[in-house]
Amino acid sequence: MEGNLSNIGDVLAKSAGRYKRRPRYTVVLHNVREKMGISLNTYVIVDSVHKLSTSNPKFPYCVMSKKDLSDFLCLSESTVYRSLNEADEKGLLERSEYGLRATEQWFRMVETYDIRKH
Repeated sequence: MEGNLSNIGDVLAKSAGRYKRRPRYTVVLHNVREKMGISLNTYVIVDSVHKLSTSNPKFPYCVMSKKDLSDFLCLSESTVYRSLNEADEKGLLERSEYGLRATEQWFRMVETYDIRKH
């Protein structure tokens, strides 16, 4: 994976200022959101991070700034910070020096569906 991350300076330089990639949509699975015990804002923010971090397999991180995320989602920066902390506490986000991405827990609960459990 390190080979894929060797150009992090280039990626971060491209993301400086206004971030150009944005998720197109969020489908809110309210029963899943309720099981996770998170707010609607937190769900939307983590889903956006997930979509942005999976849009480039060579760089699986979301580098959108919290400011750009708040502007895009029409939320205050304090709401974004609060939601990111909530997601972090619930184990739904992974933070690294490269950026953010949703955890395996998020993927299992939101992106996959086990027909035996429904």
